[in-house]
Amino acid sequence: MRKFANRLIAILFLLIPLASQAQNTVTGRVVNDAGLGVEGASVIIKGKTTGTKTDSQGNFTITAEKGDILVISSIGFVASQVKVKDAAAITVKLDTVDKTLEEVTVAMDIKRNPRELGYSVQTVKGAELQETQRENFVNGLQGRVAGLTINQTGGAAGSSSQIVLRGFNSLSLDNSPLFVIDGVIADNSTVNETSNGGSALGLASDRPNRGNDYSSRISDINPNDIESITVLKGPEATALYGSQASSGAIIITTKKAKPTGRITVNYDNSFRIQRNSRLPEINSEYSGGVNGQPSSVFTAFGPKYPAGTQLYDNLNNFFRNRFFSNT
Repeated sequence: MRKFANRLIAILFLLIPLASQAQNTVTGRVVNDAGLGVEGASVIIKGKTTGTKTDSQGNFTITAEKGDILVISSIGFVASQVKVKDAAAITVKLDTVDKTLEEVTVAMDIKRNPRELGYSVQTVKGAELQETQRENFVNGLQGRVAGLTINQTGGAAGSSSQIVLRGFNSLSLDNSPLFVIDGVIADNSTVNETSNGGSALGLASDRPNRGNDYSSRISDINPNDIESITVLKGPEATALYGSQASSGAIIITTKKAKPTGRITVNYDNSFRIQRNSRLPEINSEYSGGVNGQPSSVFTAFGPKYPAGTQLYDNLNNFFRNRFFSNT
């Protein structure tokens, strides 16, 4: 029995060197493209949970067996795999991941990298606008650009839309952003019929879209022709366009022909019907005037209409059902 125990102990002592030979202490260094050490890189044995991280100089030490595969990775670099061989020290080079952001077309083929811009920029793809199926692309921007407020000025078919970026800048002048289509400035202003042919002078009640609505001509652009819309916010974003873009700028890029090698035809159509849910009550008893007396200045509560006067329902005739179609 004692002989058997002695032999067993001897065999165990012989196996210990074999086990120690199977485990290697691997040291190495992880460097970048410039040969500088990568700090905090993860070094893990593939298929196992054993791992470590590199120090400030990119050095690491790990215990691994010959034939093990080390997986080295770090944020911003392409992961690399190295097989453990007889060499005790290894050097691993990690390539930088190319994460170049898309350039933003500002105007006339002038491009800027978003990382270099000192102002807020947001882009909306044309495909997103087409999916909204709104009556025009301006209303389709609602809810897709932070800080952009769009209000429809009336319920009539083709009524204009008020566009404001990051709040009102002026109490008397235009607060609408500047529109630029393929590098060309587009005029979206309306005509002021009572004050110097449309200038900013005159009474507030005479301003565009007060008594009359001339619609927004920029809304005539077909959403299917738009490739993308870039919104530049704030006066700092509009150095290229001067004070006319003090309320921001909306840059529209239209679709261009692409060499696909074949003819393609796309057809898209949307149809909408709009009607009023209720109408205000109107005076049908008194004619124009004041205090029961006729007057050309005041338009209500003059003398009563004579019996048998034919009154017409102009309100319902004007606010009829509206039909919208985009093709």
